[in-house]
Amino acid sequence: MRNLIRQILRETYSPAGEEHIPSKFIYHKSPPNVRNNILKSGLLVSVGGCYKTYSENFTEEECVPAIFATDSEYKDDWFDSTWDDDVWKINTKIADVKWFKDKHFDGRGYKNNHIVTFEDIKPESLKLIYKGTGKDN
Repeated sequence: MRNLIRQILRETYSPAGEEHIPSKFIYHKSPPNVRNNILKSGLLVSVGGCYKTYSENFTEEECVPAIFATDSEYKDDWFDSTWDDDVWKINTKIADVKWFKDKHFDGRGYKNNHIVTFEDIKPESLKLIYKGTGKDN
């Protein structure tokens, strides 16, 4: 029974809203301590700290592993974790993954530029455009 409940939660709790066709370039922020892994392996779907915090009623197993990004070139639109994160520019034509609106940001009274995918993003589609310090802003 417990596994059935977890399966239902996993299926009903996903950050994916409607499918989204992104611009050629989108942006992802991540902590500098994972920079070398990203350069080597690309962005790999996972359950990040902010995602777990946002979905505090769910355990890590119940959060769907994902990659979050922003479909806007304007820095003010990018997700702000309050840390000085690295900024990655993703070429969506090379990445070739399916994107969805991030339903965490639906109905918040502003344009939802935040998107999510459930597929890994290969390193050749990424460009590090800002090296963060990892310090708290």
